[in-house]
Amino acid sequence: MEKKQITLVATDLDGTFLNSEKKVTDLNREAIHRLKEKGILFGIASGRPIDTIRPMIADWQIEKSVSFIVGMNGGVLYDVRRREKEEYHLIPGAACLKVYHFFKDLDITFQITVGPTCYTNHSTEKSRARSRIFGEYEIEVDLEEFLKNRDVNKMILHFNADYMPVIKERAAKFRDHRVVGFATADDLFEYVDPAINKGFGIRKLAKHYGTDLSNIVVFGDAPNDREMIEIAGTGVCMKNGSEESKRVADYITPETNDDSAVGRFIMKHIMENAYVNMG
Repeated sequence: MEKKQITLVATDLDGTFLNSEKKVTDLNREAIHRLKEKGILFGIASGRPIDTIRPMIADWQIEKSVSFIVGMNGGVLYDVRRREKEEYHLIPGAACLKVYHFFKDLDITFQITVGPTCYTNHSTEKSRARSRIFGEYEIEVDLEEFLKNRDVNKMILHFNADYMPVIKERAAKFRDHRVVGFATADDLFEYVDPAINKGFGIRKLAKHYGTDLSNIVVFGDAPNDREMIEIAGTGVCMKNGSEESKRVADYITPETNDDSAVGRFIMKHIMENAYVNMG
């Protein structure tokens, strides 16, 4: 029976820690409170920007349990206690414009997130409502002008989920060493600096707190969670997760995010003596 001592736990939000209604279940909330009582650091590793996550942890009533936030798919690290933020590897606006020109003949909405504001080439009532769910404010702009001489964390392509095969086929033909693209949800495809992914963010997190990767547990579900699931000492993928992340996971939960899979894993496998019990 293998046991690993745990010092830090990080979780993705959408499809993992949050249920389908974008809420934190009572069991998940209780589990991370128990982690704090054990002296285990807990925090978020998300594709969302730091500025939208920070107010939401208060709305979710988990602010006392959260020590850190890794945002922008690993591109930003925020220490909640010290109120310190570090940003890594921004991408130039010229690279984003190249992506924009390459894809703009397709049925896509382009988005650039700066703090809590989402700048887009096409804003609708539906898209603004969606942005509000994620704590963002959406503004329609001329991306040609907006991206001139501006560095950003990432560029997001938003479309109907059934359009993903078309996006992936087109993306396979795109070439620019300054950015790399990948799917982050059924209806999202993002471009970031090639060095940035959640695995990069978890490595920065381990260095920040002086802990070893082997002592870290991470939870995720989507393709953009694959790198952190793969490098962490214990990588956990949701039952509802992608095949990419399941293939590299140490553990696949028998429950989905709607069944408090994160909280159930913490209670069952971590709480006793602050070890992961994988027996």
